[in-house]
Amino acid sequence: MTNRVVYYGPPDNPRTIMAADLAPHDIDFGIVDPDLPWEERKALLAETQTLILGGLSLSTEEIAALPNLKLLQLMSAGYDQVDVPAVKELGVFVSNSSPQVAPAVSQHAIALMLMVLNRIVPGVDGARDGSWADTARSKPLFELMGRTVGIVGLGNIGSLVARRLIGFDCELIYSDPRKIPEVVERELNIRKVPFEELLEISDVVTAHVPLYSGTQGMFNAAAFKAMKDTAIFINTCRGPVHDEVDLIAALESGEIAAAGVDVVEVEPTSVNNPLLNMDNCVVTPHMAGSTEERVERALLSSYDNARRVGRGDTPTQQVDPLV
Repeated sequence: MTNRVVYYGPPDNPRTIMAADLAPHDIDFGIVDPDLPWEERKALLAETQTLILGGLSLSTEEIAALPNLKLLQLMSAGYDQVDVPAVKELGVFVSNSSPQVAPAVSQHAIALMLMVLNRIVPGVDGARDGSWADTARSKPLFELMGRTVGIVGLGNIGSLVARRLIGFDCELIYSDPRKIPEVVERELNIRKVPFEELLEISDVVTAHVPLYSGTQGMFNAAAFKAMKDTAIFINTCRGPVHDEVDLIAALESGEIAAAGVDVVEVEPTSVNNPLLNMDNCVVTPHMAGSTEERVERALLSSYDNARRVGRGDTPTQQVDPLV
């Protein structure tokens, strides 16, 4: 049987085109349009061994109907769009692209910190509308250097955020339910504290956790109340990790100073979402992991995994979901 590898995405999408351009000659590469009727898609996917999901997903029932599928390869770090335990029960591996996504998302997280602390968006608006620096300076500007940054989740992305922040002379702390090797803590000059303590002492709190039952809504009214009223909140992982009503209330009341979020609870969000019009909040449209370099890294890694399962080996970067 040939090593059939399918990229699941719109044929005219730039990522799909890149997937085709980078596809190695030693695999049987194909593209399946997710907009096709299911019966047509099922026929096209019948011989597929590796299915690369370009930001889309299939139901567990649809996956169960693909008899030759061995690997569901995600282009993202997050895996909340897939019922991983159910898919693994079908004998199908699930792998993500967390290490490949990490450089882009860590860069974006720090960019949001700088945008919020330096009030860059009001500054740009002021330069454009003629008010010049008055708009940006209507409230204090701050430096990132020397601040205490609390990283919630020290995985592939969180650890890169820590590494990037070393150059800003930040005091770094983290919380994570997993045991992080001491050698990593020493290398990053970071120390572990309980989540509650992290909230209390951090100037910047940045979230880098997978979305599952234990993290959904973990940044709620109680969490924001525990934070300093001068603290800023950053979320580049998944929108439901924060409770949006509680975040809005905390920003409006001054319970926290500001926020920078690349994700919201419902995406795309309504233009009437209060977060979009708050002077103390920067919202970007879930674009942190969208760099060209990230897409290329994730595709090349996906093809390596496809080769592994094609020769009967286990893939790398398998998702081990929490409950």
